[in-house]
Amino acid sequence: MTGQPADDEPQFHQPNVGEPNIQDAHHADDIVLPANNRAGVVPTRYSSNSVSAIFSTKQRSGAWVVPPNLDANATLGTIKLDLREATFESAETTIDVGCFMGEVKIWVPEGTQIVDETHAIAAEVKVKKLGPPSPIGPRITLTGTVVFAEVTVIGSRNITLVDRIKGSF
Repeated sequence: MTGQPADDEPQFHQPNVGEPNIQDAHHADDIVLPANNRAGVVPTRYSSNSVSAIFSTKQRSGAWVVPPNLDANATLGTIKLDLREATFESAETTIDVGCFMGEVKIWVPEGTQIVDETHAIAAEVKVKKLGPPSPIGPRITLTGTVVFAEVTVIGSRNITLVDRIKGSF
């Protein structure tokens, strides 16, 4: 351009070792990965806080973000929630279960505390292979109504190969 000196161009400045730069200043927005996410995989964030299965099966597993409030509704279907590699947005999570003639299975990481506040009508709500809660582990509260259905929470304590083969974990 005419009338502008060539040295008026913006100059790139390489920061010296130990000097803060713009990338270092924005780590407060980073997602906190769980300890078992050693590969640094960015968890999947779903657009809905609801999982529904009607005459079908829905599954969430692997590295995904668990919102503070999650609805799980199964009508003549199955919902499988694997939280063992998930990232929790909050230390306390509420899963509102609406289950009619269906099944909800929830796998939880070690140290998880489970609080069952569900209403069961001709139904079964079970907690299996859950180890002792950790003071820094997640707390999951189950709420909602279970009718002619089954809700199973499975911890990761002492799951054997035979359990895995039988599918009883």
